Amino acid sequence: MIDPDNIIAIDVHTHAEVSCRQPHDDYRPELDEAFVRYFKSGQRPTIQETADYYRERKMAFVMFTVDSEFAVGKRRIPNEEVAEAAKENRDVMIPFASIDPH
Repeated sequence: MIDPDNIIAIDVHTHAEVSCRQPHDDYRPELDEAFVRYFKSGQRPTIQETADYYRERKMAFVMFTVDSEFAVGKRRIPNEEVAEAAKENRDVMIPFASIDPH
């Protein structure tokens, strides 16, 4: 459970970038290239790496996946994976489900 006395901030908008269970979905390489240019890195963090990053900074975060599989064809990271990671990182992580209504 998150202890409010041990955190200094909560990031309320954090995307799950990399699945620990599924291979990278290279559905639009131009988006990966834009990511590299913007963030100056080609490596997106796993959910666990994200939890470690926030924990080191005494921050909590809300994480969700973007379910755009139906609309654009990008394979999503399962909500269950985010929820299970939150269970393992309950001191810093708040899961949020994403559902495409189509």
